[in-house]
Amino acid sequence: MLFDDVFKNKTPIYANLIPFGFVLHNGVYIYTQRIVDNQFDFIVSILPDGHVHTQVIDLSTGDEYTLHLVEGIEGSFIGKVRTDCLNILHRIAATCFATQIFKSSYACQIIQYIKDKYHHNLEYLWQKFPENAAVRRSDNHKWYALLMTVEASKIGLNSHDKIEIIDLRGHPDEIKHLIDGQKYFPAYHMNKTSWLTICLDGRVDLAEILSRLDESYNLAKSKL
Repeated sequence: MLFDDVFKNKTPIYANLIPFGFVLHNGVYIYTQRIVDNQFDFIVSILPDGHVHTQVIDLSTGDEYTLHLVEGIEGSFIGKVRTDCLNILHRIAATCFATQIFKSSYACQIIQYIKDKYHHNLEYLWQKFPENAAVRRSDNHKWYALLMTVEASKIGLNSHDKIEIIDLRGHPDEIKHLIDGQKYFPAYHMNKTSWLTICLDGRVDLAEILSRLDESYNLAKSKL
């Protein structure tokens, strides 16, 4: 659909919806704004599952207007409708939604652990790679973790499925003994001497990953 990309990989920040102007009705958050010189009402609904639904209502008839949703139909008036709708949706996305690229249980718990212990957020630094994020120390800005969504074959697994992985720093001597192609992998897109890759699919216990994350944080303070 026309507006789907605006909210791709995003999840609502429910605490921001009411201050923005949404009204909660029967579990659905609803926002209404006049568009196209007050000829239409643009209604944005955020459903209980987080999905976004939109409607454009013609105020002169009370009917729903849908021509702006039809691909291939152009014109200055339809263009104005689309532009007004997109401007509102982009404001809502920027104010009321957070990026959520990583969805696995392990990834979500790791991200929360980083926020709680180190007060850091993921940084999406690469426009060409929107599914990759880095985390870095506050004092020297060195990375100590990278979370990525990659094709499994990229790290040597016999699959083309997309998987979530984390890159962490480690002691070079220990990394040599850890890499086995099953639990630990040569670092993807990082120095293979001082970094390693772990799949976030349960093959390595979460407690072990968090311990190595803490070690990576400490190693980022040195020249490793």
